[in-house]
Amino acid sequence: MTAHLLARVGSERFAFGLSRVLEALDAPTMHDAPMRPDGMLGTLRHRGVTVTVWDSARAFGVPRGALDGTALVLGEAGRPLALLVDDALDIVDISPDALQMPPQGTDAASVLAGVACDANGLVCVVKVDALVRRLEAWGARSEG
Repeated sequence: MTAHLLARVGSERFAFGLSRVLEALDAPTMHDAPMRPDGMLGTLRHRGVTVTVWDSARAFGVPRGALDGTALVLGEAGRPLALLVDDALDIVDISPDALQMPPQGTDAASVLAGVACDANGLVCVVKVDALVRRLEAWGARSEG
């Protein structure tokens, strides 16, 4: 079993390996970033470091609600980034044996390790490293 942070984006639930989540910040104060790339919502300060904040709905291709949710600070302590989700729900244990392939056409960006089922339905299990690389690539494209 591996511990995951369960978060909601719109009506979908996503699980992030807890070892890759540095912190969950409720209603973070975000700052505008001029000429930001599509999908970037701005920046926030986390433990003295300016961190880019990315839109989870854009990253996963799902509709979501208001932009005042929870920022999941992901990655490594020296180079974190944040993903704004609607809500952080719980810490759950997910067995790698419980994972099934994502439904065809739902993971074009290859950021899901698979899906698991619980009493509330499907949970999309995120490959956090792949997601971080994807978001960093979005940012790198805007700099070039």
